[in-house]
Amino acid sequence: MQWYEDDAMSNWYQAHGGVRTHWKFVVTPAGIALTYWSNGLYYTHKAPGVVLFLCGLALMGIGRRPWQRIAENWQTPKRIRHWLGTTFESPAWISCWGYLKLTVWGVIAFRAALYPLNQWDRIVADPHQLIDYFKNAQLMLVFCFVFPFFTRWIAPKDDLLERLEGRLWRAMISRTLANFNGACGLALLLYALLSMLSLGYAKVLPALALTIGVATVVATHKMWARFRKLCTQAHKDIQALIRTLEKPPSEDGEYEFTVLEAWDLVERDLRTRVDTGYGFGTRLAPKAVIAALDEKLVAVSKGAPGGEEARDQALDVLKAIRDVCEGRIDAVA
Repeated sequence: MQWYEDDAMSNWYQAHGGVRTHWKFVVTPAGIALTYWSNGLYYTHKAPGVVLFLCGLALMGIGRRPWQRIAENWQTPKRIRHWLGTTFESPAWISCWGYLKLTVWGVIAFRAALYPLNQWDRIVADPHQLIDYFKNAQLMLVFCFVFPFFTRWIAPKDDLLERLEGRLWRAMISRTLANFNGACGLALLLYALLSMLSLGYAKVLPALALTIGVATVVATHKMWARFRKLCTQAHKDIQALIRTLEKPPSEDGEYEFTVLEAWDLVERDLRTRVDTGYGFGTRLAPKAVIAALDEKLVAVSKGAPGGEEARDQALDVLKAIRDVCEGRIDAVA
């Protein structure tokens, strides 16, 4: 009897230990089922549906580790991850992906330039579709705020100096289209709101469109003039810094002060936003380029080891930025 009892107890503990080991594998499927149930419950009982959805997400997070440990032993997912990493991180794929993003940006920019014009044609054909015009105005206003951020997101992250001119052109064009869509969206929104109050207000649409159109032209002209003025100032300061770096270092410490003083002026120019006068927008040079220049020029000014090589590298970068600014010089802007 003793051996039978010992064997029975051993089987009990083995089964109990197996349940304790494997019960966590049920947590993730339970969480998925709970979120699926909450999706159907949300339309009739909103609060319980939200609670069940959050509980389902929590369960999926708790039960993730056991499944992850099993997946780590599978060779096929490892091979797939390796293939994806080697394929999509290769220079050829990164270059193709960059061109694809720029193509998408160009298509969106072209459509954005024509979209407000199509709205005016629709108003002339049918001026009483106020609800549709209200939605279209909201869409144009959203585009006004989102498109410049999208432009910075799609900008290629490699070859920053070689792509600097294209980066600046895209920033200015995207801000111009954003301002144009924002002005047209504002005019269309006011037209829809005033027409909802009284159809007699629709008579003010031509004057309203003309006023906002003139304001948009003035703001756009000022933005491009500011861009040319910034390029002119940056060209002047970069040229002064290049001449300072090309001078032989002096022994009295004046060289260090002169280099850092000239770099302070250039750094302010490079950090200035080309398309806005506020804290958001596109800088004249990317932050990575500015940080690399700062590191090299500090090494040059302090006479650190390798300063001659850092000086040559800094001169190459500065001359590349100067060449980009050179085509936009406007001394009377």
